[in-house]
Amino acid sequence: MIWVIGDIHGMFDPLKRIMSSIHANSYRKDSDTEIEKIIFLGDYIDYGPSSKEVVDYIMDIPFETVCLMGNHDDLMLQFLERSDLFKSFGNVWFRGNGGQRTVSSFFPKVFYSNNEEEMPREEFPLGDKYLQFFKKLIVSHEEQIGDWKFAFVHAMLGTAFSVQEQLLLKSYDDFHRWRKEKKLWIEDTILWDRSEPKKKFDDYILVHGHTPTTKLDKMWEHLHGYDVHSGTPFFKFEEAEDEPIEFKKESYKASYTAPIERLISINVDTGAVYGNRLTAIGLSEELLSESKFLVCQVLVDKGYRLSEEYQTYYVHLE
Repeated sequence: MIWVIGDIHGMFDPLKRIMSSIHANSYRKDSDTEIEKIIFLGDYIDYGPSSKEVVDYIMDIPFETVCLMGNHDDLMLQFLERSDLFKSFGNVWFRGNGGQRTVSSFFPKVFYSNNEEEMPREEFPLGDKYLQFFKKLIVSHEEQIGDWKFAFVHAMLGTAFSVQEQLLLKSYDDFHRWRKEKKLWIEDTILWDRSEPKKKFDDYILVHGHTPTTKLDKMWEHLHGYDVHSGTPFFKFEEAEDEPIEFKKESYKASYTAPIERLISINVDTGAVYGNRLTAIGLSEELLSESKFLVCQVLVDKGYRLSEEYQTYYVHLE
């Protein structure tokens, strides 16, 4: 089983709890749930109070991990590297993006408010171990699971460039070199893009985070009857006039009346940072052959403290 975990944003307790849930599911006998790999979709830091603890925990996970870069991780590196965007637009990391909480997590005695945007680089001497963790984050990943190909990015694949060209991008340096060569605004890239996809990305199913599912009704047009208050990851399908899609959520099951062949993408960011749910989704050949996806979730309150409640259920494509 390959597990994919959405945006964490410095919330250590929910991360530990969802990992416990994943461990518990690895002992189930009704399906192929042994942990093969864990893919993180980025945004390990900012907003929540425990960014350092999150990074420490992920670095010590005793399974194979794939760690993608999120836009918040990129903002921190732009600050540390004094990138071209930093030089042009200043410390965006501190302007509403939660950078102050991350600095305070790594260095509790250092604090800068929103009005003190010109924080000296020397005030945040991130150790080499952590700097290497962030510098080694990748911006894209792909997996073949049985007959199905999956692409993983933090935000969204774009339509102006081929899927393969975007999936070849890996490192921070590669990504920003490509962005500058193509003269792209950062918000139109796979780290920031929130545009609604209308058709499949070649023969890939995209798995991403970044855009909280709780806000999709204000951003996207075709939600297939999806309830943004359901707390479930959102499955985006190609539209067909003669085959309308219906969404249904029951206690331990969610379903869409659509075949997996029309599935474009899965959004795993269920708004944990807003006090909703941190989500992990399980992918295996056995489940995919039955058009099933296993979902583990923990509930988070507004204070970034963990509720005792957690859920595990399947999403069915019927």
